[in-house]
Amino acid sequence: MKKIFFILSFFITANLSAQEDVYPVPATTGLIFITNATIHVGNGQVINNGTIKINNGKIEEAGTNISVPADAKVFDVKGKQVYPGMILPNTDVGLREIGSGVRGSNDFSEIGEYNPSIRSIVAYNSDSKIINTLKANGILLACVAPQGGVISGSSWVVQQDEWK
Repeated sequence: MKKIFFILSFFITANLSAQEDVYPVPATTGLIFITNATIHVGNGQVINNGTIKINNGKIEEAGTNISVPADAKVFDVKGKQVYPGMILPNTDVGLREIGSGVRGSNDFSEIGEYNPSIRSIVAYNSDSKIINTLKANGILLACVAPQGGVISGSSWVVQQDEWK
């Protein structure tokens, strides 16, 4: 009996610790400078050996002639590339978890040709395992859209790392 109890408690404990606790990044405060970076501004402009000034979580400046105060937090990223967050347009991330074989976990398509009242945000799974992969690859926003039919419903833009 003890052996069965031990085995059951092991599997229950292993199952509980296997759950992924992904929390949003805490808000940054104060001055932060990212120096010696190759900065890709987002409009096609590339700044070599540049500096980014971040004040209380907001980017204030990006360029080459930015002075760094002595009391600021500085990250020297020499040889690294800095990109803005990317947007993933027209996706079913958070609506499709498992392949098409399991209908219960797929909320990207509804039955019928005309579904104007469908809102993809209602079915969006913010705990999707795919979201962490997207964030690690620089995708910070995603336009989650239902699919199928003539009128499929409304899409929503979701931020991959925030709870409000």
